[in-house]
Amino acid sequence: MKVDIDSIQPSPYQPRLIFNQEDLKQEIEKDGLLDDLVVRKRGEFYELIDGERRWRALKELGWKTVPVRVVHADDAKARLSVYKLNKIRENYTIEEETRYFKKLSDEGMTPWEISKQVNVDFRWVSAHLNVFKFPDDIQKAVWAKKISMSHIVALQGVIDRNIKDAVLTANEVLERKLTASETRELIDRRAQELKARVDEMRIKAAEKVLPAIIPKRPKLETPEEFEKAAEVLKEKAEEMREGTITPEEIKKVAEQFEEAIEEDVEGASVQTIKGLQERITRLEKEKESLLTKKGFLTEALSFNCPHCNYPCVIYREGDSYWVE
Repeated sequence: MKVDIDSIQPSPYQPRLIFNQEDLKQEIEKDGLLDDLVVRKRGEFYELIDGERRWRALKELGWKTVPVRVVHADDAKARLSVYKLNKIRENYTIEEETRYFKKLSDEGMTPWEISKQVNVDFRWVSAHLNVFKFPDDIQKAVWAKKISMSHIVALQGVIDRNIKDAVLTANEVLERKLTASETRELIDRRAQELKARVDEMRIKAAEKVLPAIIPKRPKLETPEEFEKAAEVLKEKAEEMREGTITPEEIKKVAEQFEEAIEEDVEGASVQTIKGLQERITRLEKEKESLLTKKGFLTEALSFNCPHCNYPCVIYREGDSYWVE
């Protein structure tokens, strides 16, 4: 059937950002319109499913009516049809596909649902959505293909852990022009360094707490000594969870914490020391409530974070460690 060209509207699911119809206009003027537009009825209007570039070209050529083929399609089918039909003709740019996935995400679809709907890999969808977690300059570098989607996939773990660290790594990729493989090697190396530093801090924390629990604390040099210390610390954690540890014992441990903190902050600024003293006071006041908090063991020891290099406090809940 033929319909008024002004009664047709573009699809809200169109991923294309740029339409170049100059060559197409010349072809239409020479050969006419070879394929009908595909639309679905939406109230008083028709919504395009296939043929937006032709529709734009025809409007510029001054056509008043156009031949269309009307199909029945719900939103899910229309969304999938628009995406696939356009991609068959010409692949999307990174920015077009990324903004399309973002639109679907904003409408409430999860990355898994998007991957199933458009039949692409779940990690590929997640990587595209992660681009919007970066500042504008990094996004523009992705649109310009200076950073590939393979780089963004490699950065997935860093993005989840610390977006500031991910931004620093992305800038390093740009400056050094690293390949995706080199980026993965860099990330793996830094992860191993971080794990080693965290392990070292955990050992130091255990050594400072042990005197309050084991008067004759081991030197923590052999595997057996580490295992013994770990067993004792685990027992104390269970006692705190069950509420069986006495306030006097908590006070004794807190005193050990205070001594450890005083040792660590030697040479620190007055403001930092004051903040630590206030935290010690607050911990003393909260020690009674800690008895009733299940699954929460506080290891309030001062150290400099390997990421931000600022004084931090580490907490342990089960097998997870949290840094504030």
